[in-house]
Amino acid sequence: MLIKIMAAMGAAATALIVFLTDLAHSGLSLLWIVPLLLLGCFIAANVVYAILILIGTELAISLKKPNDNPAKFWRWTLEALSEWLCTWGRVKVECTGLEKLPQGRFLMVCNHRSYFDPIVKIPIFKTVGMTYVSKPSNFRIPIAGKLMHAYGCLSLNRENNREALVTINRAADIISSDRASVCIYPEGTRSTKDELLPFHAGSLKSAQKAGAPVVAVTVYGTDHVGKNFPLHRTYVKVDVSAVIDADYVKSHKTHELAEITQKIIQDKYDEFAKRSRIDA
Repeated sequence: MLIKIMAAMGAAATALIVFLTDLAHSGLSLLWIVPLLLLGCFIAANVVYAILILIGTELAISLKKPNDNPAKFWRWTLEALSEWLCTWGRVKVECTGLEKLPQGRFLMVCNHRSYFDPIVKIPIFKTVGMTYVSKPSNFRIPIAGKLMHAYGCLSLNRENNREALVTINRAADIISSDRASVCIYPEGTRSTKDELLPFHAGSLKSAQKAGAPVVAVTVYGTDHVGKNFPLHRTYVKVDVSAVIDADYVKSHKTHELAEITQKIIQDKYDEFAKRSRIDA
C-alpha cells in the first residue's frame, strides 16, 4: 500500500509540474498558477518525507539487534507514518468504547481483516502505550518491518512452538513490567470472510502469565481499503467491545477465553456488517 501511495504521489507531482509549465507558457493568470504550485509543493514534500523515512529506517535500524526498550523517536515516527497512511489512503476511522479500557496494562485481542488493521489502531492507542505481535514475514516488508521492530513489535512464529513460546513469554514480561500493553491477532492470519477464523488459544497465555485483563477489540472495514483506494473513501470502525478482568482470565483455561473473546468480536462484527448493509 505504501509503495502504491508513493508511486501515485510521485506521478501526480510530475504530471502537475508539466501541467503548470504548459499553463505558464499559455499565459494563464497567477490566480490559478499559485494555488496549483502550492499543491505541487505539498505533494512533493510528502514524497520527500516518504523517501527520508525509507533511507532513515534502512540506515539506522537493524533487525538483528533486540529492541526491548523502543526509542521514543521511532515510536513517534511509526505513529506519524500510520496517520499519514490513513490520510493518503483516504481512510476515515471511527472508534468507540475507549472508555472501557482498564487502568494499567492489558492484552488486546483483535480480529484480523487486512494489513491496515494495525495501521488504523496505532494512532488510536498511541497514548495507551501499545505494541503489536506480528508474523515474521511482516518484518521483511520495506520500511514497515524495521519500524515495527524499532517500535517494539514482537515476531511470533506459529510454525515453531519453541519460538512461539519465547514470544508469548516476552509479551507477558512486557505487560507485567508495565512497559506496554500488547495487541495480538489470535486468528493467526487474515480472514477473507465475515466468519472469524478459529482463535489460537495459546495467544491468550500472555495475559494469564502477566495476570492482566484481556481487551476484545473489533475492527470492521479495513479489508475495503485496497479496493476503494484511490477513488473512494473507506470508513473503518474500531470498537473496544469488552474487557475480561484479570481474575476471570486467571481462573479459566485459554481455550475457554479464546471461545469467549471470539464470540464477543464475532457478534460485534456481525452488528457492524448488518448496519453497513442497511446504510447501503
